[in-house]
Amino acid sequence: MNVATYMSQLAQQVGFIYVPKCASFKNDVTYQKGAAFGVRQGYLVALALTVAGRTTGFVMVVRYAKSAASEQIQEAIKNHPGFSKFLAKKSVKASADGVVVSWTFGFSRTKIEEVISSLDVVIQEVSKYAAGFAGKCEDCATAETRQITLMNGMPGYHCVGCQMRIAAEKQREADEYKAKDANYLGGLAGGLAAAAVTGSAWGWLVSWMEADSGKWSPKLHAVVAFGISIPVAWLIFKAMGKRDRAGQALAVVLTLAAKWWGDAIYYTHVLMHYENVAFSWQLVGSVLRHFFDYKFFDFGHKMVAAFDVGISLLVPWMPWGKLPKFVPVFQTINPDGSLTLTQAQGAGAS
Repeated sequence: MNVATYMSQLAQQVGFIYVPKCASFKNDVTYQKGAAFGVRQGYLVALALTVAGRTTGFVMVVRYAKSAASEQIQEAIKNHPGFSKFLAKKSVKASADGVVVSWTFGFSRTKIEEVISSLDVVIQEVSKYAAGFAGKCEDCATAETRQITLMNGMPGYHCVGCQMRIAAEKQREADEYKAKDANYLGGLAGGLAAAAVTGSAWGWLVSWMEADSGKWSPKLHAVVAFGISIPVAWLIFKAMGKRDRAGQALAVVLTLAAKWWGDAIYYTHVLMHYENVAFSWQLVGSVLRHFFDYKFFDFGHKMVAAFDVGISLLVPWMPWGKLPKFVPVFQTINPDGSLTLTQAQGAGAS
């Protein structure tokens, strides 16, 4: 059964609408072939298959009227009899207005019947602490609102007036953020420090793992830039005081520089092993002068270099490298599963 068929059958069995074009409703997780939305026992629900690299999984969101009992809801779901086995590799996170339950699986997807059973368990526990929506706009609590509206992919009840108000408020925040001065010197200093530390850590770690053994793990070398980009981008933006295109460009350059600095340390240790010489900075300097001879030594090394460059260039699209979006995207769900945009696209900082 392919993903679309699985989601269609799931939506049909719970009486939801399957929306193939919905890409995300929880943080930056990517959803396979959309999500299913609907109301069950008075609670708004979103269901989707997830994919992160080679890891596949499932996520369900149950939304309720604002409640101060998020901790009780979270613990109640975790401790529900018979649910702990289900949560062997699962995550439960409750907030003031909703709970997210997610899990991963191996070769086969969770059976539809098990998903529905688990959904009903979650709703059962939620109902002990939080009420469903009573047909009113969740923002103003006065306007009659029964049409499910997605706000940045998350289902809710938002009247037209509140959509316009929220969009206007967020646009002001976007304008203020854009006008704020960035500390580029601090960002550069912070980024260089992060690049030096992470690059050196990578170089010494991989040298300890591989240099003396003669082994080489191209998969590890190809993906490590992904991890290096996290502290580099975070410290750049933290020191700058905002995120903008210049900061993104700096994060790209320093991520690549950090990875290749670590590679230089690694190549130095490999050379030490083969020539039976001690570590010295003169040797490091020699490796740096001939760095690209080592980096493009053969096809495998060239492929790793391509991954280094590619991952670095993707930093602006990673969660820690993205520009903040302020103005939300509001969409209504049509009976056929299509979406209608009701407000302008979310504005990002620049």
